[in-house]
Amino acid sequence: MQTIVAIVGLVVVLFAVGQALGADLLGMLANALATQTGQWLAVAFIALLVVGAAMRAMAFTRARW
Repeated sequence: MQTIVAIVGLVVVLFAVGQALGADLLGMLANALATQTGQWLAVAFIALLVVGAAMRAMAFTRARW
């Protein structure tokens, strides 16, 4: 849930800064993600989030040996 809120917040900030500067930052981000390299970077970022969530979950579980 926190990740979704962070992503929505990032989109709103990009939109607001783009409007203030007169640049289409969301469009630039969309164009970057439309490339194959951008898509792989997005996959790598999502994988890092999943690994981080798994590490956090492992930290809260106790060893049952």
